[in-house]
Amino acid sequence: MKRLTFVCSFVFILFILFYDLKIGTIPIQDLPVYEASAKTAAQEPAYKTVKVKPGDTVMSIVGSAGSSDDIVKDFEALNPNVKANAIQAGAAYKFPVYP
Repeated sequence: MKRLTFVCSFVFILFILFYDLKIGTIPIQDLPVYEASAKTAAQEPAYKTVKVKPGDTVMSIVGSAGSSDDIVKDFEALNPNVKANAIQAGAAYKFPVYP
């Protein structure tokens, strides 16, 4: 009798595992995709245009709002043909603005 109970329990557990893996017991929820979130990701980050004075650096203009790597990356993204360490006095550049 113990063997029969053990075999039935084992078969029942195998059935539960098979059913759960093949069909599943938790329904998948399809979350809607909002266009507004997609547009904000594609928008250009906030920036301000500043005419550089002698002695200014990217870090001195932007400040310590974020990490220096992120500031340099954002500056070079806003100004594609300019390196952050090669800005020239008298030229106007776009500098990222952080909240």
